[in-house]
Amino acid sequence: MKIGIIGTAHMHAESYVKHLRTLDVEIVGAFDRNNSRLAEFCKRHKLPAFKELNRLLKSDIDTVLICSENAFHADYAVASAMYGKHVIVEKPMALSVSEADKMILACESSKVKLMVAHPVRFSKVMQELKANVDAGNIGRVLAIDATNHGKNPGGWFTEPELSGGGAIIDHTIHMADMVYALFQPKIESVFATSENWTEGAAVEDTGLLHIRFQDGVFMSLDTSWNRPEAYPVWGDASLALVTENGYVHVDGFGRKGLRYTEEKPIHFDYYETDMDFLMLEAFKKAVDEGLPSPVPGAAGRFTVLLTKMAYASIEQEKLIYWEDIR
Repeated sequence: MKIGIIGTAHMHAESYVKHLRTLDVEIVGAFDRNNSRLAEFCKRHKLPAFKELNRLLKSDIDTVLICSENAFHADYAVASAMYGKHVIVEKPMALSVSEADKMILACESSKVKLMVAHPVRFSKVMQELKANVDAGNIGRVLAIDATNHGKNPGGWFTEPELSGGGAIIDHTIHMADMVYALFQPKIESVFATSENWTEGAAVEDTGLLHIRFQDGVFMSLDTSWNRPEAYPVWGDASLALVTENGYVHVDGFGRKGLRYTEEKPIHFDYYETDMDFLMLEAFKKAVDEGLPSPVPGAAGRFTVLLTKMAYASIEQEKLIYWEDIR
């Protein structure tokens, strides 16, 4: 596997470079529409800078990693597929269901793999949960309660023309994907509310989704950017299942220690293998051994549909059914 990076705007591009090198994946270079950001990124990671996307796509890479602003995911993915490159795209996959469908069709037509960067499903504890679900140990699920909290990341994440929204589009993804990975449910309806407590911001920083699936299971999902500045960036991706056999609660980050110092009032020490690493390792195996994508486009499309239903509910102040979002 030889990879090229398209877009360096997303913070995960930094950790992906580290993990790819640990996996002995050759990074041929990077492209970004912002030349100064590209130069800084490539200097920091000692990578060749490609100022033209076509030059990178014409190189001998077989895979692209798209870490651009959300608004460009679809165009970059379709272009990469046309050049016969496998695609890893940062979440959210796209800003609309129609964009997601174009990405899936382009990759299928070019016979290349498409993986949406949904790393939480690869964490050790979530893999253990899935094994128990698949074995039938938890019984019939009655309700789901999930959270994905964090800090307001600022920058382009708060510019709706680039991000597509705020906390809802940013933090609906992970737990929605985990539910998809476990059950592949079909959405019946969504009712959502949001608030914006950040002065001068153009996007929501607080969101709450109430989801009903077609099998009768309902889900509550808190997606808020509600952590204070002193709080760690990562550390909340929780999923609770109420079942006929009892109750199970899983934190996607697994085992972690809580440490307090004068420099950092709150600090987490993580003990599990980094889920980003496990995700990239799985995709490398898929490319090297000709296996299916570990996170197919259908999974990304599911989270895009859910997000669009949530925003439609907020805008129209009513319950939205899946038939309303085409």
